[in-house]
Amino acid sequence: MYTTMLPTLRISADVALPDNHQWQFRFEVKSETSDRVYIISQNKKRRFWACSCPGWKRHRKCKHLIALDLPCHEQPMEVNLQKA
Repeated sequence: MYTTMLPTLRISADVALPDNHQWQFRFEVKSETSDRVYIISQNKKRRFWACSCPGWKRHRKCKHLIALDLPCHEQPMEVNLQKA
């Protein structure tokens, strides 16, 4: 029997946010180019990752997801989320 190891996503506990009715594994990321803070989270039903930044809202692709090795364009992906 083969077991698949899920990729591990480590986030600091101080940026973790509570789940809501639609999103889980929510956490904040700070923009590198401004004082803005965006929220990254996983859709509970469809299992894709999203970001609240303009790039993801417009194009369903953003540098924040890419930096975390998370897929863009609403592709589902499971991870092992660890709060540090």
